[in-house]
This record gives sequence, C-alpha cells and structure tokens, in this order.
Amino acid sequence: MSPHDEISRRAMSAATALARDNGLDVTEPVVLADLFSLMVHLRPAPVVARVATRMPRLRSPIDDWLRLEVDVTTYLAARNAPVVTPSPELPPGPHLADGFWITFWTYLEPDPDREPTAADGAAMLTDLHAELRSYPGELPLLCANDVPRGLALLDGAGGVLSAAEADLLRATAERLAPFLAVPDDDWRPVHGDAHPGNLVATRDGLVWIDFEDVCRGPVEWDIVTMMDAGAEVTHHRPDPDRLASCSRLRTLQVALALIVFHDDFGRLEGWDPALRDLLGRLSTAD
Repeated sequence: MSPHDEISRRAMSAATALARDNGLDVTEPVVLADLFSLMVHLRPAPVVARVATRMPRLRSPIDDWLRLEVDVTTYLAARNAPVVTPSPELPPGPHLADGFWITFWTYLEPDPDREPTAADGAAMLTDLHAELRSYPGELPLLCANDVPRGLALLDGAGGVLSAAEADLLRATAERLAPFLAVPDDDWRPVHGDAHPGNLVATRDGLVWIDFEDVCRGPVEWDIVTMMDAGAEVTHHRPDPDRLASCSRLRTLQVALALIVFHDDFGRLEGWDPALRDLLGRLSTAD
C-alpha cells in the first residue's frame, strides 16, 4: 500500500469510528473526494466527514481554519443562504481523532442532470457577498497564511523547481506585498475559493460548499477564482487594477500549492504541466 493510500485508509477509519462513537449508523462509507482532504459519505447516514489529511502541511493550526468554516456556514445557513450546513446528526467539530482533524457536514444529494458552471457561480456571487458582509466574526486577510507558508517551504522543493523559478516566486510575492499589506475600504468577507467545483447541483438548486478559504479580501478575488472571463462584465464591475493583482496572486497561490503537495500528487496526470503553465504566466506578467 502506498503512503498516500495508507493515510487515506487511516483517515477513513478515524472518521468512521468517530461517527459511530457519536451514535451514527455507518455501514457503507464511500469516498467522494481524496486530494487535499478526504471526503467520505458515511452511508446510510446523510453525513459527510471531511478529514484534513494533507492540508495541515500548508495551513497550521488547521483546526482554526475548520472551526471558522463551521462558524461561517452556520451563520449563512441561519440566513437561508444556499450553503452546505454542518451536520445536525452529531457535533460537527472540528474533532481530533487518530491525529486527523475532522468535521461533519450534511450530505447533499446531487442532481445528475445538472453540472454547475462558472457562469452559475458568477451569477450567485453578489448574493453570497451580501450575506457574508454582515458576518460578525473575525476573518483572516486574503492569503495571509498560504503565500508566506508556501514560500517558507520552497527550500524543500529542490527537486521540483530550479533556483531561477524559486526566485521568480519570491519576486512575485514581493511585488504583491504592498497590495496585501494595505487592504483598502472595499475589502470584505469573500468565499475565498469560489470556483465551480465548490458548487453542488441539487434537486433544490445550487449550493455553495467548502468555505475553508473564507477571508477578508476584494470581491475581485472571488471573480478571479470563479474562472469566468465574462463574469466581470455580466454580473460585476470590478476595479481593473485589483482584478489584475488578484489574478497574479491567485496564480502565485496555486503554484505554491502545487509545489508544496508535489510529493503527494506530482504523479497525477496534468500536475506538472499545470505548474509549468503557472510559472510561465508569472514570468511574463507585467
């Protein structure tokens, strides 16, 4: 069994045991996703366990991120926003079990006849931002952790990057530092990772999931992460300078993540080409 498979096996076992200890009937756990986190539908219960398997390498302490995600989605659900809700079947967490931090969520039955698109998400962003704006809790600033932590881990990426590529990443971060250091008055709560993969099509409509990246930032950040070239024209009026800075920052953030998790996933088809594409974009940025 590979190290990756062994971590996933242990994570599923920890989530299943924890759920059963909390009175949940789990007979057919099914993996829904297994990348930075393990997502397991604890069938037949209408509960999904999210186990932080790899992400603690980049985000620490990870339980702070997970706790904030539960708090924000609980707040949004109380306002009838279309978001996944923490599970009412057992305490949602975060819980620590066998070294893994785990949260529990309501299982959403997907609509097989619909696939969420970037245009769907872009059209929903305005309403989501309006609901998030009144969130009363503290939120981290955009990329306050990911970029510094990713840069700090570059020294261990000698087999992935050339010295020139590492210098490019550090120079890009330095160039973006003024943008991140002095948030303007338009920074507000945003989803943080608002791409179509974080929308689920259900019979009752589209639902936002995965608020682990929720933060304070410009709305242009969510527009960039949505990856819909027409969103700014169709649904939003972004500031072009902020949009350009967010686009460059997103490229840096994703490139750093691909590097940090290269040992885990670099073997996957498309991982290295995607990294080289991102580095190429940074090298030609104005």
